[in-house]
Amino acid sequence: MAADAVRFCVEDTVGLKTDKYLVGVVDRSFGDIDSHEPRPQRDYSEDIECHAEIPRDLFDKFLKTGIPPRGTVLVSWQTLFKTELIPETSLDLLDRALCVGDVVRRNAKEPMSGTVISTKMTCTLFPAVHLNGGQLTQGMADDLFIRGVPADELRTVHEYSEGDLVVYNDWIGRIDQVHDEVAVRLSNNSVVIVENSEELDNDDTSLDRVSVGDTVKTKKVNLRRGRWIYGAYEPNVRPHGMVVETRTTEVDVHWLAKRFAGTSIFSHGLEPSPRLNTDDLESPNFFVYDASRCATALLPMASNSDGRAYHVNEIVVSDRVRFNDLSGAAVKYDGNRVLPNGYPQGKLAKLPRTESLGYDMNVYVVMQTHTHVTVQWQDLSITEDPSPSLFPDSNIEDDDEVWPGEIVCTREQRKERDSDTAWTFEPARVGVVQSVKPHDRIATVCWFEHANIHFLGDDLIPPSETGPLCDTTEDVSLYDIRSTPSLTRRRGDFVLIHPNSVPGVRNIHSLGPDWFGEVIDLSLDGKVIVRLGAAKPVVDVLVAAERVTLVYSTDMANPMFDMPTLEGESIEDSDEDGSDFDSASFNEMWIEYEGMDGEPMDLEPADIETSKTTPELHSEGERKSPLTITRSTDITITSEDTSCPMDVDDPPVSIPNSGNENVDADESLSSFLILDTPPPLNHYYLQTSSASSSTFTRRVAKEHKILRTSLPPGIFVRTWESRLDLIRVLMIGPSDTPYEYAPFVIDFHLDSSYPQVPPAAFFHSWTSGDGPVNPNLYEDGKICLSLLGTWHADERNEGWSSTKSTLLQVLVSIMGLVLVKEPYYNEAGYDIHREAPETKLSSALYTERAYFRARAFIVRALTSDVDPFLNEVKYLYLSKRNDAPNLLDKAIAASKDILERSQKTEDGAERDGLRRISLGAVVMLRRQVQKLEALKAKQA
Repeated sequence: MAADAVRFCVEDTVGLKTDKYLVGVVDRSFGDIDSHEPRPQRDYSEDIECHAEIPRDLFDKFLKTGIPPRGTVLVSWQTLFKTELIPETSLDLLDRALCVGDVVRRNAKEPMSGTVISTKMTCTLFPAVHLNGGQLTQGMADDLFIRGVPADELRTVHEYSEGDLVVYNDWIGRIDQVHDEVAVRLSNNSVVIVENSEELDNDDTSLDRVSVGDTVKTKKVNLRRGRWIYGAYEPNVRPHGMVVETRTTEVDVHWLAKRFAGTSIFSHGLEPSPRLNTDDLESPNFFVYDASRCATALLPMASNSDGRAYHVNEIVVSDRVRFNDLSGAAVKYDGNRVLPNGYPQGKLAKLPRTESLGYDMNVYVVMQTHTHVTVQWQDLSITEDPSPSLFPDSNIEDDDEVWPGEIVCTREQRKERDSDTAWTFEPARVGVVQSVKPHDRIATVCWFEHANIHFLGDDLIPPSETGPLCDTTEDVSLYDIRSTPSLTRRRGDFVLIHPNSVPGVRNIHSLGPDWFGEVIDLSLDGKVIVRLGAAKPVVDVLVAAERVTLVYSTDMANPMFDMPTLEGESIEDSDEDGSDFDSASFNEMWIEYEGMDGEPMDLEPADIETSKTTPELHSEGERKSPLTITRSTDITITSEDTSCPMDVDDPPVSIPNSGNENVDADESLSSFLILDTPPPLNHYYLQTSSASSSTFTRRVAKEHKILRTSLPPGIFVRTWESRLDLIRVLMIGPSDTPYEYAPFVIDFHLDSSYPQVPPAAFFHSWTSGDGPVNPNLYEDGKICLSLLGTWHADERNEGWSSTKSTLLQVLVSIMGLVLVKEPYYNEAGYDIHREAPETKLSSALYTERAYFRARAFIVRALTSDVDPFLNEVKYLYLSKRNDAPNLLDKAIAASKDILERSQKTEDGAERDGLRRISLGAVVMLRRQVQKLEALKAKQA
């Protein structure tokens, strides 16, 4: 792979170009957003070091933000106890940690992705007893290395490890912690099992668990109270020695699931104890799941299973391992072979037990790994590649991405439904993905003839059956189908098999559970191949996807994303009564508004004079104030003059809104109104209690003054005389964004604590469950914004301040910072990748989804009552007046222009998701255009 194509990822194994002995693992990289936790020094006992080529100011910034500068990575060196921020140009990529089920790409700019379906690994080993306190130095003899050792010839030195899956009676569990007793040989050749193994300090501080061959030290009392195997305690002997044996005495297990009801000798089904001792571990009903074992048979027989090991042992750099067959390995690695890269393979020098007091000291440290993976691509082609030539796919969490063998459902509901199933979601069609054209966003699907599938949310409701497949396939837009976690299985998923799902399996098993295993492959007929890896012998079974239930996947091992807590994030304290707020907030607010993407729609009627001075740019590219907006009230708001034109005791303006469609346009397009009608019944906060204190009333009056005079074009605010604590906002998406011409309705509530706390906000999402329209606007109504207290504030985005922040600032932030041209970068942590070429494809895909989903908002607004904006919506979209903005016509014309431009391929222009979209998005946008044209025809 070309050097300029290298992009390092977390968990990559790297080497220093100037020192072949120095091997490390990448802990943080610019591209891996999940690794960007602030203040990284908290994760390390020793100070993080800075490479000489990295400027000190960039390093200091990294220590605060946790984000490595582009072109650098944070590396934990495994053979030299230090962690260092280092340029990528100083490193060689030795191996990339890829596992079965991982989704990869050849290039971040290419749309095609693939799934790893099997792996092969070879290792470079070094005898643990020859390491100098765990470190490898230049003086080490090259002939001690053993190179090119297949991982399937090795096993980890520990029988039980954290993260192992275990089966005990009728239960599946995951080992959380292992408790070992440890024997240490001291300098006088005495051996003691220390009283407390947790008080042993490993010379290799990077290791969390001691292994045979490690050098350790401890307190003398830990030796004196230990159990002596050879010799006796001598006070003059230094409490420093080598580990010669470890033995697990107890394990702590988190129990995940119980087998489904069926024939079982463990009829009581009680959950086992969370701590198991040696008696439990030696029970014939206790099994450790071994993902590396090969299967001996497949039931029922199928041609797409070859019985191979889809996994290698999960071995990583710095692991301690043993050979499965030490004697055979000594014959194989005799020092007479030279590898294709010119290195000698090395000689295994077997250490006889007679020289180690009877203990087996033939333990090796994994110095390097080299992995090859077999990948099935979305077009069904299969290749074998070295893992460093592939990149983990950043779009793996994309709900609109599918791969061959996955079961998918249409987003459309089956129309013929009976009353017994009315409360469920029954997809119109269910099928199996045969192949994918990722560039076009088109999938080829084979549908089931008469699938009987019901969901409650994303949960599959039994009994559900897929049944036989049709004989034909169909090309469909990726945006028209979806996969669900309860029905779609992925390679690497651990599952429970429903009773009586695999005929004949009991006839072949002599020992072990036949109801639990790992999905190792997907068939194109809707079946999954499950390996019963805890059984003896191991077999593969072919099961219908709806007949297995997910128990555990590697995704579950990662904690859910928590909002980072930074210093200074708490909501700022305010004055005692909260009645005053700092006018400086306007300066910040206008700067925020002026820097937004897109331009607000010019929606003013012709007889309402509106002028806007174009802000000039400083040489640094920043806009400068003032921004002047003149309205029919003849009031100019600038950053220098933020005083309110009304006294706080002036009565509120009340304009009745009867819903008459002939209401005057000037009145209907007023940015701010206080209505004398009741609030709409569908206001999200209608049932909340109303605030009425004098402090609250004074502050709300001030908010009203600002809203009445200073709202930018495209934002309309309504409140009610009877409920001044309730607000509803209609916002028209800015031009040159995927939200142009689309209406957005947001409900606000100001509770009795306002302005000590920010307003509560609810977004009316009209995507009908098809997916979010923006990373900050959730389908459940949540708005993720620092000003609302729903996201952490940072140096760029202030949190809510009771003395500075206003509702106007919230609205302008939503318009300018949420409804933007490239919403993909609104995702948490993605902003730093805005100019990165490798993210442009992902951004374009998000934008095209947002565009056609926002067109559905127009349809919804024109076919439903958007109280109290009925007249505003009619005027904005449907009015035939000469001064009307005609947004429906504009939306149709813009969409048709996109459709025409996207179907022209001769110019070779790249898709941006806004003016050129994929064929799959064309299908969805054309459907929305047809609905918009039907609405226009109906009005005509």
